[in-house]
Amino acid sequence: MAQSHTPVQPSQKRPTTRHLRARTTGIRIVNRAAFSIFLLIGCVAMGVLSVPQMRTLRSLEEELARANAQESHVLSQREQKRRELTALRDDPAYLELVARDRLDLYRTGERVYRIMND
Repeated sequence: MAQSHTPVQPSQKRPTTRHLRARTTGIRIVNRAAFSIFLLIGCVAMGVLSVPQMRTLRSLEEELARANAQESHVLSQREQKRRELTALRDDPAYLELVARDRLDLYRTGERVYRIMND
């Protein structure tokens, strides 16, 4: 059994270094382009997926701002009521003024003028 070697024909020559470099460069370019496209698609997907989250975040921030404003208003009302209660307890002149105003009381010989708003 003798092995026969067939001679290499010119069309079946091995690629030269220059051809390998050209192929490698081409593959490298295709890989970079594919990676760039993949990265671009990933960025677009992240952007598209983040839009609903950003809307939710914005609405929650607005709700928080409204709640903070309401809390501030309630705290200021509480402080006003606390001052009024302290004045009613400790200041007899203020107590008399409030009682006369709410109960429509007046002293003898005193004239009370009321201005009505329509």
